[in-house]
Amino acid sequence: MTEKLVKIKLTESSFQDTQLEDFRYSSGSLELVLSTGDNRGISKINVLFDWIHSFRVTDEGDLLKMQEEQKGEMLTGLYTVEKSKYLEWFNEQSVNIHDDVVHYMLSTVDDVIDILSSVAPSISVSK
Repeated sequence: MTEKLVKIKLTESSFQDTQLEDFRYSSGSLELVLSTGDNRGISKINVLFDWIHSFRVTDEGDLLKMQEEQKGEMLTGLYTVEKSKYLEWFNEQSVNIHDDVVHYMLSTVDDVIDILSSVAPSISVSK
């Protein structure tokens, strides 16, 4: 079972070549602060999950098997993950007590952040 990545597109900016600058986890919410340089200058992208069940941060260089399975499709960006092994593990551990949990994956130049949340993220862009 290979996981399938479904890209989430931004209207006002792009996750292309983003770097994870900071993240904050408090009382079930997770805020990711990203920076990106494009032809219009440096932008900050804030991705806020008001409620998460679980998250993990992994150096992209340690995900060799995943990169091979995705055949080069795992570019920088925000995705939902279908057939998620992480979500399957979480559901087993929590004996399926949570409904509508989605596996989001944010891939940056150096890091991959996996988030399990029942609430879609809010995204804001600033200069």
